[in-house]
Amino acid sequence: MRLHEELYFDISIEGEKSDVRKFISYLESGELDDYIESLPDYLIYGDGYVSSGDFEKVNVTLANDDFGIEIGDFDPERFLDDFCAFGKNLYISGHFYDIDDEEYRFISYIGKTDYVNTEAIDYSDELDIEARRDDYDSDDDGEDSD
Repeated sequence: MRLHEELYFDISIEGEKSDVRKFISYLESGELDDYIESLPDYLIYGDGYVSSGDFEKVNVTLANDDFGIEIGDFDPERFLDDFCAFGKNLYISGHFYDIDDEEYRFISYIGKTDYVNTEAIDYSDELDIEARRDDYDSDDDGEDSD
């Protein structure tokens, strides 16, 4: 799928604070500027992020709300290959959409370097996603139980 003209996104990143902080450093390094420039400008820190310890679960969001980023052409799959590979120790989920409301939804589980296109998921797969999400939320050591 290709998205065109204006890009909107909302991406949730969750995991241990030390891993999230490494991921933020990766975003700040400019490695993904070929896809979306100035990604760190779109960071929204979750409640308690600043006061949490390195091994506590925290979340940050990358979102540009109602302000589209002007793009010529954006390939979500190519972007997510790089984005999720570096975020292997994190639970990442979100969606992209463009001015024509073309949408791409995805999830990348802790311990995985790839992602799942959730648009192609049927009802039983949605239950599997929710079960895996519940496993993540209840897992004390922050690792995927697969």
